[in-house]
Amino acid sequence: MVLSGVSVTFGQTNFYEQVSSMWYSGNKTGVLSIAEQRLQQDTNDIAGLILKMDYQIEFVELNAVSNTMQRVLGVGSQVTTTNFAAAFSLVQSDIDHLLQMLPIYPTNEIAADIAKASIANKPLTSGYAIKALQDDGFFQ
Repeated sequence: MVLSGVSVTFGQTNFYEQVSSMWYSGNKTGVLSIAEQRLQQDTNDIAGLILKMDYQIEFVELNAVSNTMQRVLGVGSQVTTTNFAAAFSLVQSDIDHLLQMLPIYPTNEIAADIAKASIANKPLTSGYAIKALQDDGFFQ
């Protein structure tokens, strides 16, 4: 399958490198498309949920992101692989902090923050969690 000029295969071992490179180059919509494809195949796909959450955070999709964060917490807590389980406490901490900040997010900054979201050369926010999944063999 080809998506935005990038070959996508779900059984690959370089998934982290692919999505983090796409994100860093500014192809965040391509990363969201990969997340949505994964979630169409399995609604509890933790990688798809994390990538979708990162996109929603980046593009300040306040109406959707809290539900996605709750899904990441619920599904992620069931993943017991070594590297991801170790990284998940940071995922939980990040989400808990963001959930507290959502109600007080300054609405007058939303448009400017959405405009900034398209800027390239920014790392994938939760890339460490995707890398942990890859290190655990999740994408093989």
